[in-house]
Amino acid sequence: MAYPLLVNQMPERIKKVWQRTLVVTSCISFVVLIGISIAAYYFGWWNQYWTIVMSSLFGVVLVATISSWWLLPYRYLYYRYELTNDEMLFQKGYFFRSTTIVPIVRIQHIETEQGPFLRKENLMEIVVHTAATTHRIAGLDIEEAQQLRAEIMRQVRLREYE
Repeated sequence: MAYPLLVNQMPERIKKVWQRTLVVTSCISFVVLIGISIAAYYFGWWNQYWTIVMSSLFGVVLVATISSWWLLPYRYLYYRYELTNDEMLFQKGYFFRSTTIVPIVRIQHIETEQGPFLRKENLMEIVVHTAATTHRIAGLDIEEAQQLRAEIMRQVRLREYE
């Protein structure tokens, strides 16, 4: 049975943001591991166990980076959202897929955020807050994000007066 996909998908440009984020995160991880290795060698702690541990950690970071890069198209395919009259739906995951349904009456406030990678691609992130948790839709066009935010707020206000 096919998993039903929600209607709205992020723009293709979000892939570039994810790629840049992955590169920066991986580089930071490698720099930290190199720094730990240098410190261990400098303080004379380096032995065969450090070699095994650090080699394993470098391998894990490398495999995680390569697999995340390879899976980016699948991640893009299954990250979706939808707004109905009564609820906001969030969908994510390519191996373990999930759809989260948030009733409009549970939404407390909405934020828009834009980091440097999103700004470079003219994208914006919407953050929907409820009492229990936070839900994010990253990578919307700026106009679309502002329209979606306004529509959610309009629906929240309508539900408050019912």
